[in-house]
Amino acid sequence: MKKVNRVVEIVLLITIVFGGIFAVMSMPVVRADTLGTSSTESIDDWMPDKALQQTVYTALHDLGQSVNSNGGYETTSIDQVTPKMLADIRYLQVDSTKITNLSGLQYATGLVQADFSGNTILKLPDTMPGGDKLYSLGLGSYQLTSTSPSWVLSSKISFKNTTSTYTDINYGFAGHTVSGTYTLPATSLNFSDDKQKVEIPFSSLFKGFKQADGSFSSVNPTVEIKFSSNDKLTLAINKDKQQIELDLSKVSAATAVQIQFSVNASENGSSYATWDTLSFNTPETDATVTDPMAQISPTEVANITALSKNNSNVVASKVTALDNYTINTMMTDTGIYSGYMTEDEKASVDTDTDMFNQITESAGLYLETLALRGDATGFDNYYAQVKKTFSNNDGSFYWMYNTRTKTHKAGNASLDDLRIMRALTIMQAKAPSDARATEIKELVAGFKKYSLLNGKMIDGTSFTDNTKEPAIRLCYLDMQELKYVYGEAGLSQKNYNDQLDVLEGGYLGDDFPYYQTYYYYGDMNGYKNGEYSTLPEAKGEVNSIDSLLIILHLAQVGKAKDASISWVKSHVHNRTLYNNYYTDGTPVEKNSAASSYAIAAMIASTVGDKEMYNDAVQDLNDSQVPSGYGDFSGCLGDIPSMKSATYNNLTGLLAYYY
Repeated sequence: MKKVNRVVEIVLLITIVFGGIFAVMSMPVVRADTLGTSSTESIDDWMPDKALQQTVYTALHDLGQSVNSNGGYETTSIDQVTPKMLADIRYLQVDSTKITNLSGLQYATGLVQADFSGNTILKLPDTMPGGDKLYSLGLGSYQLTSTSPSWVLSSKISFKNTTSTYTDINYGFAGHTVSGTYTLPATSLNFSDDKQKVEIPFSSLFKGFKQADGSFSSVNPTVEIKFSSNDKLTLAINKDKQQIELDLSKVSAATAVQIQFSVNASENGSSYATWDTLSFNTPETDATVTDPMAQISPTEVANITALSKNNSNVVASKVTALDNYTINTMMTDTGIYSGYMTEDEKASVDTDTDMFNQITESAGLYLETLALRGDATGFDNYYAQVKKTFSNNDGSFYWMYNTRTKTHKAGNASLDDLRIMRALTIMQAKAPSDARATEIKELVAGFKKYSLLNGKMIDGTSFTDNTKEPAIRLCYLDMQELKYVYGEAGLSQKNYNDQLDVLEGGYLGDDFPYYQTYYYYGDMNGYKNGEYSTLPEAKGEVNSIDSLLIILHLAQVGKAKDASISWVKSHVHNRTLYNNYYTDGTPVEKNSAASSYAIAAMIASTVGDKEMYNDAVQDLNDSQVPSGYGDFSGCLGDIPSMKSATYNNLTGLLAYYY
């Protein structure tokens, strides 16, 4: 680009008498109003700091600082300044104290000296102004960070470092002090093949001191272990190999571990001192299965002698009304709402967003109902809808979808995945199909990946970071379907047996024949590996639905306690099957849920107790809302409050087919 874009020629006639000839000469003169840039780019685009713009604009007029063939630039406005003009600046006098951003100064390729003392510089260009021609550049106050350009460490550069604490920097800066904190990424861990040993090289803790050319001066740091969250974890500092060494052999898989250590290094006036933190979950071992579970037929899972058949207590009109309520009032093209809403509530922006949650629990219960009903077409159509809404496309399901926010909860619930597989297994026994067999195979593979930890069932896995919690809610252990899944997957018979032992081990006793709520495979929520707990949110309390599901699952494999069956039968008959109990059998409150009686009906059918089944079903019948209440009719709900939980309705509907 020419410094003068347009020249107006003023012809000066100089008369020289020489042989009678007139010489005519043309001389160019610069006009300030014709200066500018050929680019449409504004100076604000390449030099956004207004105070720096003014400083540069002034320099381009000062012959003492700016030298070019024209003797300076007679610009009349800042927007006429172009990047190429800055190449002529050698000595930049800075009077402003308001400059914060030096972006654009990289075009001053001939800069020799500049001093921004009195300014607090927040941003620098990637390229050092002046390059090899620079003698000195004072930056005033500047905050040195991990994103600072390497040239700021040059001996030509001076500044007052305003950074007091560094975070997430595992290196120092030549000539400067670094102190603060550093969070070590889990990728720094080098696991042995058996996942029992870990090495953390010092080079991942401290990279060295960064130099002006971007290289690092390597220095061996001093490392000291300060804290470990797990007393079963063995840690050692190996100075010869310059690494931290961890022994995980006594720590349960998926246990959350945190280690803290100090790292110090120094060299020629440079120093580095940080307090580092490393957090990770111990990995699963890659154990070889030597005792694969024997395969069983889907018929074994579907072999239910239904007490509902030819039972006068199971009234067809009531079953139809409940089914119609589910389909017409609660079901959408994505799933089933978790609770009743009026049409006005569905349309209102003020309705709680949680009311629009749809969950795989509901999907599994309705699929199991369709399977027991033997409705293959309805089953396959609804399963296709469930996959469309909830599938993670890797053999598992997002456990929740919200129709208002159009978002999923990024993880699975292993019980729900297992229940969906149970429904597929029952339907396959009643009406075999190649497509369903393929689905089962894919879900079994997904179950191994997302619902098992070292071969044992857990609550689920986060799809965001694949975190697995080392615990199982005991009511999730559907031992009958697990037997089928373990056989299909070739999983360990011992692991299956161990889980059955865990389930039976949660028994509270014959005086109150309910069960604990959780079992822990690793340290979590203040509990240790091998410990049980009641409800974490209400310690010392157990929930009836949890214990009733456990009794059902044990009954399905012939392991239910006689004391449990008798206790449930008595309380069903007396209508005293309450929601929550203390571990001594005292009710927390005397409220009941239809779902408790529905699960009791399933237990009764499984053990062949028709009297108990009829008592439980009668409670469901009495809980049903009669006709005359619009779209609320047919549900198992409370008329005064117009409340009805989908879990009550779907377990009730399922019980009518047991």
